[in-house]
Amino acid sequence: MTVRFLHITDTHISADQSFSAYGHRPYDNLKQLIAIINELPYTVDFILHTGDVVEDGSAAAYQEARRLLADLRPPVYYVAGNHDHAPDLQRVLLGIDQPKERYDYVFEVGGVRVVVLDSRGKMDPGGELTDDQLIWLRDLCTPDGPPQVIAIHHEPLVLDVPWLDEITFMPTPMLVSNHAQFMDAVRPAKDRLRGVFFGHIHRSTQTVQEGILFSSAPSTYGALKTYPNLREALPAPEEAPGYCLVTIDEGRTIIQQYTFARPT
Repeated sequence: MTVRFLHITDTHISADQSFSAYGHRPYDNLKQLIAIINELPYTVDFILHTGDVVEDGSAAAYQEARRLLADLRPPVYYVAGNHDHAPDLQRVLLGIDQPKERYDYVFEVGGVRVVVLDSRGKMDPGGELTDDQLIWLRDLCTPDGPPQVIAIHHEPLVLDVPWLDEITFMPTPMLVSNHAQFMDAVRPAKDRLRGVFFGHIHRSTQTVQEGILFSSAPSTYGALKTYPNLREALPAPEEAPGYCLVTIDEGRTIIQQYTFARPT
């Protein structure tokens, strides 16, 4: 068994192609990345996009994102982020006639089950899982079953960065507020859980907690600084955008991070 996927996140596409943030243009960067992905010298089974597909959750932004992302050759699976509007993500981007208010679903590729959670919280930019989601997650995280991956937008663990983990300059922390309950739900499956993949923080990280691998990908257009004692979100314009290649085989999860040059 070998399953490979690309982990991309936080594309922040706007209906206006000239929209810029952190000094960069998300549209131009994503267009560049799509060209790179389509010319990779290897194949992947799918692309996992862990949220903030668009900047403002508008139908017009999703229409622009759909036109752009349609050029990708591998299939793309999306997570709803805090900048996303889950019903319009499903309706406009994916053509789903009867969208759900929270976009939770499961798919399977090559014997690996992927569980997708909509972690949008009551107060932006924080995340939260409902009681029903936690029950659903516990039912999927039994000790026995296929190799499993969990995809979520908000970080589901404390990362030793005050502006992510605590209330500093924002009304709520960036992480999933009930992250302890998330851990309780997934812990029974840790021997077959091949990784929890997330976005939101515009930074690549890898953490092992209680024997479970957690991995975030860099934003496709702009990085944010993260280090101990940092109490505000600061852009890192000197850093290149990027993505991750994830390979899952019988005994390992391999994560390789790549960067790419912004178009001039």
